[in-house]
Amino acid sequence: MTSSLATNQLASVAALVDVRLNLGGRQILDGLTLDLTEGSKTALLGESSCGKSVALKTLVGLFAPQEGQVFLFGEELATTNRQTLTALRRRLGMQFQAGALFDSTSVRLNLVMASEESFRGDGRKKTALSEAIIDLLNQVGLKEAAELFPASLSGGMRKRVALARVLIGDPELAIFDEPTAGLDPQTSSRIINLLNDLAQKSQAAMILATTDPDVARRFTENILLMKDGRIYAQGSLKTLKELGDPYIDHYFSRLPKTEKS
Repeated sequence: MTSSLATNQLASVAALVDVRLNLGGRQILDGLTLDLTEGSKTALLGESSCGKSVALKTLVGLFAPQEGQVFLFGEELATTNRQTLTALRRRLGMQFQAGALFDSTSVRLNLVMASEESFRGDGRKKTALSEAIIDLLNQVGLKEAAELFPASLSGGMRKRVALARVLIGDPELAIFDEPTAGLDPQTSSRIINLLNDLAQKSQAAMILATTDPDVARRFTENILLMKDGRIYAQGSLKTLKELGDPYIDHYFSRLPKTEKS
């Protein structure tokens, strides 16, 4: 039976409800609750090792928590069989920190396979898919890299290919784990602008994990600040700064002076 705490999450795109997860004797998630609704944009902000990446992987069933509930497209993952979970995952796209590209295939084929494995399958005609791939690669500044292999790309280029691979599947839930880490400021801005443009055209729920307060601010006003495996505070950057909390003030002190006003 679904608990009263989780009842409202059944209509969510994805949700974690009071999730606790221990890995290797360390408490990574400690009562984490978050809710992603259709068309929402959420930034999961926090220091390295605060649990952001684990939270995202738990959201898609890569980790099973010891306590709490995980919902994906209305299904509670603890009671979902492997076949159903596979079908649910076809409706989302996730960019991992390390890229997780197929090294033995070109950039273009990485995107072709991502499209075919998504919930939309191979519904697009070959020409339309090819045009969509070139357009996406152009938007992330990699049009000339279509036939290159991941091993020949820099870390930043691989990250941008991974981002394009998420978007080519037109997911209902798009998950981005540190999409701008290691990128130069100009490319970072281009990536955030691309995600914001996508959000205007799509009803997908989007969640972005980052250590950078400015990236979170430029992406959304719905910022969840994580600390020690749970949500420490929530709100826009301005709202969070106005709380006068010592930890938040210290964390946001890393912002450039021009971004503090």
